Amino acid sequence: MMRAVAMLTAAGFLLSLRPPAACAAAATAGPFETVPIGAAPRTSHRWAYVSLAAGAGLAGLSFAITARANRTYDEYLQATDPAEATRLYDRTVHFDRLAGASLLGGEALVAFGVWLRFLHRPARPATISLGPGRCAVSLRF
Repeated sequence: MMRAVAMLTAAGFLLSLRPPAACAAAATAGPFETVPIGAAPRTSHRWAYVSLAAGAGLAGLSFAITARANRTYDEYLQATDPAEATRLYDRTVHFDRLAGASLLGGEALVAFGVWLRFLHRPARPATISLGPGRCAVSLRF
């Protein structure tokens, strides 16, 4: 047991004699190498903006169609002729379904536009390269 303690003490003493890295000669520390960063390729976001604008337009249009459906339903409630009441009710259902489809379509287009603009990373086009020291054909993606 005493032998192990003596060995650990000696090893600690020898390690303390070694200079720390902060005291190393200044000649070994040089300036950091500047690494150039290539510019990212510019891509057009035109279709993303078109999708966002169309989606917002459809969502806004759904509110106008809903108002039209509400007006038609109010006319249906005041109609006295059964044929006219049936026609007005059918128009109300048509406008209501059209408003729902417009709102859902607009939301889908907005979500698609956000995906195109912020989440989608276009893949590099596939290229075929022939060269010495390679296989007969190298296909990179």
